[in-house]
Amino acid sequence: MEKKQFLAILKKHRLGETTEQEEAYLAAYYNLFDSEPDVTELLNDHEIDFLKNQIRDNIKEKISSPQQQPAPKPNKFYYWLKLAAVVLLFFLAGILTFNKYKKVNLVSNNDVAPGSNRAVLMLANGRQIILNNAKSGFLAQQGGIQIHKASSGQLVYQIKNVAANSDTGYNTITTPRGGQFVVVLSDNSTVCLNANSSIRFPAAFSGKYRTVSLTGEAYFEVAHNKAMPFHVITHNQTVEVLGTHFNINAYDDENVVKTTLLEGSVRILAGNNTALLAPGQQSQIGKGSGSYPQISIVKNANTEEAVAWKNGFFQFENADLKTVMRQFARWYNVEAEFDGNTNKRLFSGEIHRNLSLLKALELLNYADVNFKVDGRKIIITQ
Repeated sequence: MEKKQFLAILKKHRLGETTEQEEAYLAAYYNLFDSEPDVTELLNDHEIDFLKNQIRDNIKEKISSPQQQPAPKPNKFYYWLKLAAVVLLFFLAGILTFNKYKKVNLVSNNDVAPGSNRAVLMLANGRQIILNNAKSGFLAQQGGIQIHKASSGQLVYQIKNVAANSDTGYNTITTPRGGQFVVVLSDNSTVCLNANSSIRFPAAFSGKYRTVSLTGEAYFEVAHNKAMPFHVITHNQTVEVLGTHFNINAYDDENVVKTTLLEGSVRILAGNNTALLAPGQQSQIGKGSGSYPQISIVKNANTEEAVAWKNGFFQFENADLKTVMRQFARWYNVEAEFDGNTNKRLFSGEIHRNLSLLKALELLNYADVNFKVDGRKIIITQ
């Protein structure tokens, strides 16, 4: 993009006069900042100062007190483009000028790298394979199932010679804090595991159902098989599907189990209660509901926020600081400690998960949140 054209569109964005195509232009240009850092040479110091002030205004607009009501949701497509353009300003003012404008209330003796593809596979016989250290190719055989690590890094289960209704044993994949991993199951369903999560599943499915157990968070793309429904068992609920795309957030340190549907249809089973989700809806079940959990349905859920982690982002919509830091703690393998009341603000926005910890915190630091990083502990003060 030519510098003159870029700045002209950016000015129109500031005035709220951009078209959807121009917003898409900014969103696409924003993606270059990861792959081609030299694009910053388009800007001089005066222009960087302008953008730095602009981002502070954007951040202030994105922070509200708990008493304020969130604004009505705009069209999702336009919302995404608008958010991408805002994040462009985050990066220009918050990251690319990090050294020049580093604030004194972000104190650290070290930085922490972001998470990566890391997981451990436990086979039915108890053998453990550290997947991030394993080379691409054949890893193991279990019954008539061969387990491979693809060149893309995914773990793939392939049926070679399995007798009908035979018991091939259960496997477990566990990601640590600071890890994520993708597995393609023997029925061709794909599961993306977020950090600090695990999934237990049979090497080959048999019987009436395809049943797996999940702790933590995962995104599922389930292969259609009407004759053998797919079940995901988590805390206080079972999700039943035929073939669909959905996300489940069932971390132990979250108060609510959230199931968000993107495509298809799923049925939520919790105690004696059931609910059927349509695309764009989210079910919520409180952890403290005991033997009779209630299912709440959010009809117009923010599906982009629910699966942002899978797409390489943190995304927040009116989230308090403790919610933000729980996600940071899992991805960077750190502990968060709060000194004083820090729940007066709500955050909305998006941050790349490929940033180091200090660069991610710097964006929050511009919102006048004070951090001290000591080893793998983050101390947050009001």
